[in-house]
Amino acid sequence: MKKVKVGLIGLGNRGGMYYDYAINHELCEVVAIVDFKLKQQLERVGNPKIQYTFDNTDDFFAANIDLDLLVISSMDKYHYDDAKRGILHGYHLLLEKPIACTYDQVVEISNLAKEHNKKVVVCHVLRYTMFYKEIKRLIDEGVLGEIININATENVAYWHQCHSYVRGNWHNMKETAPQILTKCSHDFDIVTWLMNKKPSIVSSFGNLNFFKKENKPANSTNQCHDCPLGYNCDFNAYKFYLSNRDWLRPFMGNALTDENIDKYLKSSNFGHCVFDMDNDTVDHQVVNIQFEDKTTASLTMNAFSRYCYRDIKVFGTKGDLVGDFEKNLIHVNLYNYKDEAFDIDIKKLTSDFSGHGGGDAIMFKELVDYLLYDKKTTSLTTLEESVVSHKMAFLSEESRLEDGMPKNIE
Repeated sequence: MKKVKVGLIGLGNRGGMYYDYAINHELCEVVAIVDFKLKQQLERVGNPKIQYTFDNTDDFFAANIDLDLLVISSMDKYHYDDAKRGILHGYHLLLEKPIACTYDQVVEISNLAKEHNKKVVVCHVLRYTMFYKEIKRLIDEGVLGEIININATENVAYWHQCHSYVRGNWHNMKETAPQILTKCSHDFDIVTWLMNKKPSIVSSFGNLNFFKKENKPANSTNQCHDCPLGYNCDFNAYKFYLSNRDWLRPFMGNALTDENIDKYLKSSNFGHCVFDMDNDTVDHQVVNIQFEDKTTASLTMNAFSRYCYRDIKVFGTKGDLVGDFEKNLIHVNLYNYKDEAFDIDIKKLTSDFSGHGGGDAIMFKELVDYLLYDKKTTSLTTLEESVVSHKMAFLSEESRLEDGMPKNIE
């Protein structure tokens, strides 16, 4: 039986997960791994016996290895180059979001994939979850009537904002891309998928209000290890990482002792004061979307929540629903009938909530079926759809920088 020969660029948090899916799939064979922290990352996943391993992409691509699928989960700024070279080498791609850090590069990758007849699936994993599939089913079956408005919220959580967008890899837009793209391309994709209409206009407002130098507490220092505020500061690095060690595993490997964490925090941005970084990403942003038929949607990204979760409200001509992705509950209200309300408990429909509510595992399984049997489900994201959601994000950032000026998507 034919197997999908898989190569992976990037064996960090996301890449390590796809590696697990691939080695545990009976129709996949992991042939090559590329990571610039190769020894550390191989140790992290148990030192597997892989035919080809590389610590840089130049050597990998020069080797011209026979692969069917290249998984790209490198840092955002490398996606464009890795994807372009992968397509030119004849590989199908599973590409982590964003496709690239500029819209012109996104379009170039899309055109290149068409030209070379390559299947490129972007990791818009929320589509594959049972939670969003149920909402999609209710909409498509007409339970809510015609959909007039969707309100989606991405509650990033203060600790996730600090880890990723203040101290971490996405803290500076010159090194990556706008946060509304890197964090919310999922959400643009979900909203347009649920609406099943062409978006026509976006406008956006947002700013970096809190995590900046003028809000630095009096008597605080630039490093958490010697700050007199200690654990009295909600954003103290030791307070978070000593209780959430796995967040440092992609950077430190498996040696997550108190002593090693202390050394790492003292020598990296992750131990730096969140009010004294060079971060320039927003900590809140709202986007308004108008579709071709004048129906609307709104998306809110907000760093100021205790928990990291998404919620969604869908309003139609026959009813509305409220969904909480973290609790995996959907409440439906139908009009004019006092008793016509019901709840859908997603926990009764599936038991796998690993990796984005179970979406990661389902996406990988459906991707393998797509490659082997050309079987395409309603959830599987086309590259063309991903280009649209990326364009919405780029235009939203343009609008934000122009004080909410509406931007035409066409």
